[in-house]
Amino acid sequence: MRVRSGTGDQKGFTMVEIVITVAIVGILVMMAVSSFKELSEKYGIEAETKQFYSDLMSARGRALQRNRYHFVRITSNGYATYEDTNPIPDGNRAYDAALDNQVVNVTVKHSITTALTGGAANFEFDSHGIASVTDNVWLSPRPGFSVNPDYDCITIRETRINTGRFTAGSCVEK
Repeated sequence: MRVRSGTGDQKGFTMVEIVITVAIVGILVMMAVSSFKELSEKYGIEAETKQFYSDLMSARGRALQRNRYHFVRITSNGYATYEDTNPIPDGNRAYDAALDNQVVNVTVKHSITTALTGGAANFEFDSHGIASVTDNVWLSPRPGFSVNPDYDCITIRETRINTGRFTAGSCVEK
């Protein structure tokens, strides 16, 4: 709809122009929302991987500092760490769920997969901070997402723990 002024100038927009503008804005908003969801998924995986790494390093450091075993239990939707406190004061170097002190218990949004030696999802750090396993742990995107986070896996070696990107069946450390 065009409005004519007394001088012959046209002012305003036609209905077609408004519809086209609204359609273009709608398409841009849909693209932005889709992109935001993908970025949110990517950064969610990275944040959970870094938190997991931090908790593993903390368990290792506590094992060294307190000179006692610390146990790590991994499930597909979370992990927990325990300090060997049974029997008091120094523990017995064996995991006892009912009596050892739980230090961390985390539930994650992204599934955790392990390739730990022997298929075990549980391991420990001894009183010297040495891990009892060697292999990879990685977090996967939720169904329906195809993202490539910068960090989505953790390599666990006897004397070190590193983060990286899971590629071609292994964790490439960064």
